[in-house]
Parts: sequence; structure tokens; C-alpha cells
Amino acid sequence: MKAWASVSGLAAGTLALSGCGSASGKLPVPAAPQCAPQPTGALCIKVFQSGHTVRDVIGYLSASESPLAGRTWRLTLSRYACDPGSEARPRCHAAGKYSGPTRHGRPPIETSCRENGSTVTTPRGCHDTLAQETASFGDWPSFVVPKRFVTRAWLCVAEEIRAGGSWHPPERALATSPVRACAAFGPN
Repeated sequence: MKAWASVSGLAAGTLALSGCGSASGKLPVPAAPQCAPQPTGALCIKVFQSGHTVRDVIGYLSASESPLAGRTWRLTLSRYACDPGSEARPRCHAAGKYSGPTRHGRPPIETSCRENGSTVTTPRGCHDTLAQETASFGDWPSFVVPKRFVTRAWLCVAEEIRAGGSWHPPERALATSPVRACAAFGPN
């Protein structure tokens, strides 16, 4: 079973596995879940689970115009014990935060996806995206999959900008709206 969500208000649900590539030689890596680009960016997340075990997490940032020129940025994965909502300030504190790779400037705008850890641009099922982070490829090194959870949790992907020597959520002009995409998983 896999849960997915995007900042455009899509509800978490289950989908059949599809798309391009293979994360571990066993699970295919699908195209972005209707992660429609927005001028400042749209965030989407897919959580692949089996029972109480998260098998993989994929986070996407898709934008029709990239406001990241000249900026240092990253996608972070956070784990919450409650639904944090989509406002700038979450409803509860993150129980875990996992930083993705540091990037600088506009990411390449091209049709691409990951296959066996490499970016490829030709398979069917790929999508236009600015960034894709995948837990099974080690993009969030401190979030190792498979990971078993015994209580209900929310995994969320968000964008951070480096300014003044530290990481911050993007200011209003650069922020995705809402600021995080989340998917619930685990027992009810």
C-alpha cells in the first residue's frame, strides 16, 4: 500500500505501483503523483508502506518558474505524531527531521526520474520536476528504510533555504503554498 499527498489538497490514498525505475530492485519508482507545478513550487510526497513498515518515501518539488536562482536550498523530511497541517507553523513539533542534499540555484527543469540511483530522462512515466528525493536512494541519510512504526505518524516534505548561515523555511515570496506536503501512515 502507498499513501500520497500534495500541497494542492490531494488526500492520502492508495495507488497501484507504476512508473519508471526501481528503488531497490523490487519496488518501482513512480512518476510524481499529480504534482502540478506552481510558480513558487508545489510539494508532493509518496509513502510506500506494508503494514506498519515504511518501505520508501519520495518527495517532489515541482515548479513552473523557479525562484531558487542564486539560493542554497534542500528538501527535508519530517516525522510528526499528529497532523501538522499546512500552515507555516505546524500544529505539533516534529518527532524527527531528516535533511536532504544541499543544492544551489535553479534545479534543472527537464523530464527526469531516478532509476537505480541515477537520474534518467527517457523512461515512460517520468515527469517534469525540479527535485526528487528518495529515501531508498539515501537522499535523507538518517531516515533508513525499511522503518517500522508502531503508532500512527505523518511524514512531510518541506523546502528550506540557507540564509545567514542557517536553514529556514522560505520567506513568503519563495514559499510553496502550503509549506509542506504530508502523508499519514501506520495504525489508526
